[in-house]
Amino acid sequence: MPLAILALGLISVALWYGTNRVRERTTDQEVALRRSAMQIRLAVTVSHLWLEEYLTGDPRVDLRRVWESLDQAQSLAEAMVEGGEVGESRFVLQPVEDPWMRARAAAILKQVGVLRQVAERRQQGRDLGRDVGIGSQHDVSFDRLFDTLSADAEELEAAVERQMVRNKARSQFFFSALMLGWVGIVAGAAGALWSRECHRRDAEEALRKSEAQLLQAQKMEAVGRLAGGLAHDINNYVTAITSQCELVKMKARPGDRVSAKMDMVIGTAGKITLLVRQLLAFSKRQPVEVRVVRLNEIVEGLRGMVNRLIGEDLQLETFLHPGLWPVRMDPGQIEQIIVNLLVNAREASPRGGKLTVETANVLLEREYLKNNPTVEPGEYALLAVSDSGTGIPPEIQDKIFEPFFTTKEGAGEARGLGLATVYGIVKQNRGHLAVYSEVGRGTTFRIYLPRSADAVTERTEMSVAEEAAGGVETILLVEDNEELRGSTWGVLEALGYRVRTAADGPEALAVLDQEEGAVDLVISDVVMPGLSGPDLVNRIREKSPDIRVIFISGYTDNVVLRHGILEGEVDFLEKPYTIERLARKIREVLNRSPASVNPG
Repeated sequence: MPLAILALGLISVALWYGTNRVRERTTDQEVALRRSAMQIRLAVTVSHLWLEEYLTGDPRVDLRRVWESLDQAQSLAEAMVEGGEVGESRFVLQPVEDPWMRARAAAILKQVGVLRQVAERRQQGRDLGRDVGIGSQHDVSFDRLFDTLSADAEELEAAVERQMVRNKARSQFFFSALMLGWVGIVAGAAGALWSRECHRRDAEEALRKSEAQLLQAQKMEAVGRLAGGLAHDINNYVTAITSQCELVKMKARPGDRVSAKMDMVIGTAGKITLLVRQLLAFSKRQPVEVRVVRLNEIVEGLRGMVNRLIGEDLQLETFLHPGLWPVRMDPGQIEQIIVNLLVNAREASPRGGKLTVETANVLLEREYLKNNPTVEPGEYALLAVSDSGTGIPPEIQDKIFEPFFTTKEGAGEARGLGLATVYGIVKQNRGHLAVYSEVGRGTTFRIYLPRSADAVTERTEMSVAEEAAGGVETILLVEDNEELRGSTWGVLEALGYRVRTAADGPEALAVLDQEEGAVDLVISDVVMPGLSGPDLVNRIREKSPDIRVIFISGYTDNVVLRHGILEGEVDFLEKPYTIERLARKIREVLNRSPASVNPG
């Protein structure tokens, strides 16, 4: 672009210089032509006067002045017609190009010659004593010829004057057009440079935002991997603790203090479980029960709890779109998003105020995606939570979704996982999260969840008594964690089942060979050394294709995702689990027709 502008500038300067030179040369020619016409009239007039004085007998007259004037007029006329030097300035006059003026100059040249001949005859006549003076026939002819020549010269001078005026007007017009063109080029170039600079700044800003988003995602991924790895071991140990506590409760007498202590231990373990679930949600590795749900129904269902959560000094308003699009998501995750955002809003409103929950249908198109390149275009259900609190300072808005980031003083209960959990859940469900905040005026969080084209699935619940009932079937428990294997074995026996255990896949295959098809249900961990749970089940179903299977896992890494465990293709139970959940799941599977889905 700079080279192009420089080239255009040089071309414009060259055109201006060339045009100016042509204009100057044309003007010089026209001035010389007009001056020549004037000098012809003057020379002819001088020759006429000197000749008249000579004929009257004035002895002071130098007859050479007559011929010199006529010679001057003749040379000027010849220069007009044929070109040549004129005057003492030695200026070269170009032949006249205009046809009319050229014809007029040729006529003047001819008339000068005739006038010279008449002048010579009058001189000769005087020398011979003839009547050639004033009033004679020769004088009348000379005067008539002089008047014609003077008139022609005057007309030629006027024609040159008119041409000079026209050429001057044309030159000024061309020069003005050239200057306007140059100004236009400069303005266009300046506009192009400014536009390019704006595009460069926009590109740099988009790159900065993309880099910030990538860095944020990398932070989330790093901490998420750590959380996913820790969750496996933590869930195993928590499951073992809660299982043993529940076994103790089952054997305790009503009102026994031991039962109350076990409840306290189980409650503490539940808090650990909640913390792990927050970590997993933020890391996008949380096992979920995905189904098509109505977002408005979940918001309405939480109203009672929300009112207790935010307190009396905050006023809650809801604006729910009546035709809101359904979304495919775990209802528990949606509840977790709403609760975390409301808790965050409450903490940002220490003096009370107003909380607003809104839903709407939104179409994210290319215009929105310019500043959000990682968002997929399409139809979204919007969940917006707004408060009138303190707002978020601009310098920390890029950090609020980082795990363990908090602005509160002291540790207390502020672990900094609320917004990180929301971020993880939204990203896990291919959604988008946007924040708008003004310090002192409040904050709005906008959650965009992809619209589901499927119909809403209604969930039917079995009765607690039916779900939690035990049985007498034979169960093979495959678990590599010794503590959890022992505690789960005790729970299953307490429920009345006949239990066989194995520490890994090969041992489980050996137990099945010993049982010779007498196993009704296999409960297998997903991630085990050597032979994974899905691979083990594939081997089992080669011999017993109808055997029922429940997968259990405290792991939530890509191994689980790869085998479709989180997609509802097989029966899955997330660790940690209670005796009630385990008993319900077992009876649910055993009461169904034999399994036919191959998880491999």
